[in-house]
Amino acid sequence: MNIGKDRVVGFVYELRITNAVGESIQKVTKSRPLKIVYGHGGILEPFEKRLLGLCAGDIFEFGLKSQDAYGPYNEKAIVELNKSVFLDDASLDEETLEVGSYFPMETEAGIPFNGKILEITPTKVKMDFNHPLAGQDLFFKGEIVEVREATTTEIETGQVERRQGKPKKS
Repeated sequence: MNIGKDRVVGFVYELRITNAVGESIQKVTKSRPLKIVYGHGGILEPFEKRLLGLCAGDIFEFGLKSQDAYGPYNEKAIVELNKSVFLDDASLDEETLEVGSYFPMETEAGIPFNGKILEITPTKVKMDFNHPLAGQDLFFKGEIVEVREATTTEIETGQVERRQGKPKKS
């Protein structure tokens, strides 16, 4: 069966920065393959398009330029916020803030996102809201391990259902 819209696709891959010999930053193995419902936005669209038509057992290998992945690095995404933004929440204190860590935040509309803390002063917190891979070319090498028709629920939700193991015989 070929990969196409509304099919569940399971795959493994290794992600490298820049090219095939670049730094390896992520590896998804056969013991826990990534599974998506194809055509429902579960992965980067340019990545997904490269999988179209492949079958279980097919190997893939390709690069994505930064503009096709997480976009260019944007200096305007580095902002200084008043420290009070973080400390107004009674569950937080200054020890919660640590340079280099990612801090979960949300937009006024309630959409979650993370910012990396770059610097902390007595009154301000400097944060980088770029995606960690912004400005990076990416290289993927992997294998398709499963292709099947999605269930009605999977198509409706765009999420792969967790399947229970086979029942034990008594």
